Amino acid sequence: MQFRNNRSSIILAAGLALLLRAETCQAQQQPAATVDPYAVNNGQIPSRAEYDGPLWRFNHDYPQTQPKADQPWQKVLHGKPLTKDNAHAYIEALKEAVAKDMRVMVTRPKAWNATEHNWYSMPWAGDEVEKAGWEGREAIYGTYTGQILPASTYAESGLKVDIRNYATIYYNDVAAYTLHRVWQKCLPGQGTCIPTLDNDAAQFGEGSLVVKSAGVNASGEQWPVMQGAAKWQIYRPPFDLHGTVPGKPPVVSDIYVGIFDIIVKDSVAAPETGWVFTTLVYDKDAPGKDAWDKMVPLGAMWGNDPNVNSARHPGQPLLETYINPAAPAYAKVTLGYGGRMSGPFDIAVKTNVDVDGKIVAKLPSSSCLSCHGTASFHPGSYQALTFFYPVQMPLTTPWHMYTPGSDEWNEWFRNRPGTVPQSKEPGAVALDYSTFMEAALMNYAAVESEKKPQLLKGAREDFWATWRNWQKARRH
Repeated sequence: MQFRNNRSSIILAAGLALLLRAETCQAQQQPAATVDPYAVNNGQIPSRAEYDGPLWRFNHDYPQTQPKADQPWQKVLHGKPLTKDNAHAYIEALKEAVAKDMRVMVTRPKAWNATEHNWYSMPWAGDEVEKAGWEGREAIYGTYTGQILPASTYAESGLKVDIRNYATIYYNDVAAYTLHRVWQKCLPGQGTCIPTLDNDAAQFGEGSLVVKSAGVNASGEQWPVMQGAAKWQIYRPPFDLHGTVPGKPPVVSDIYVGIFDIIVKDSVAAPETGWVFTTLVYDKDAPGKDAWDKMVPLGAMWGNDPNVNSARHPGQPLLETYINPAAPAYAKVTLGYGGRMSGPFDIAVKTNVDVDGKIVAKLPSSSCLSCHGTASFHPGSYQALTFFYPVQMPLTTPWHMYTPGSDEWNEWFRNRPGTVPQSKEPGAVALDYSTFMEAALMNYAAVESEKKPQLLKGAREDFWATWRNWQKARRH
């Protein structure tokens, strides 16, 4: 689907999108036959009059044998688990390990070619899958629609407009071998694409790296902290605080890069979870020759600190999260439960929620690991298993949270290996902290359930309406 449309085709596509979105949740969604697991993008291509640069390219030539993992960042550890004392050096070592490639990706978007740099992307993510609430990958820079935050979230740092983040995600060769194992029965143009999840196929090897970089629509004039940030162009419809505006055609827009996550499978550093989540944030006042140099550590997280009940003992220090005291202030506004690690655009802080019958204006409710630790899939039923936040089901307005610090709440803040799902549902498969893998599998399931509707026969609710509601809820 990497081609250019003329103006009439764009107008036609916008009209079709409007008709589709005008249907109710129970109406027919995008036909299964039109969803290509290896689509490069969602089919919305800017004309040359709108954009005359290169389009994003999809590298899915995954390694078919396990690559050797070079892990220079482990030198910081001296063979011992990560601590708050060496976490900053560990983050810097990770940044240095990816700097040659990622400096290009962040600061020179028109020169970036993932294939040349041996970085890979996920199938079942290019096409829009309406039934699953998935908006697909956009054509210019391969980004995905992310969370929406009102300007009031960052009022203290001068944000003047509501923002949405748009993220791009890549896997190194070690991590891409897992993509090969899961999708080994799926070939471009084959017509079927069935995942393989037995024999721990979804488990990532040691040295796997996943990078996610995200930008927002606020320029330095609209948000002073973004002055001098790297600029990308994307092709998306406008949004409001409710989500993507229905019926509006995509436009070429500028976004400004604010975060860069480096997620690494390192069981030496993180023996209980296997993963270290790190985040770099843009600091306009940091020294350096370009915007990549000005991406500084916000922090790292390698465990959920299950022995620290932050609700009942708010002064107790965390031992498995490190936050850089010198990180810019705006980046700390949305830290998670008890100060656990969460990036600026991740919405770990939920607003106007019900806690024990009282409305709480702002409640830190999540973290990097607690959110990603919910990632799982049920191959037999496709049912949604564990929501990303400690919320009582079904979702209501306002959300009814489990009591912070209670046994139910604490289920989200336990340390589990990536082979163990949080869900107790028989048959649930843990996805090794990969929420993107979960999303791709649910896109597959949305298509497959059209072919085999008997799989959802007898469901107590409109299953896909629930899943779409979950996806929307996590972005607000």
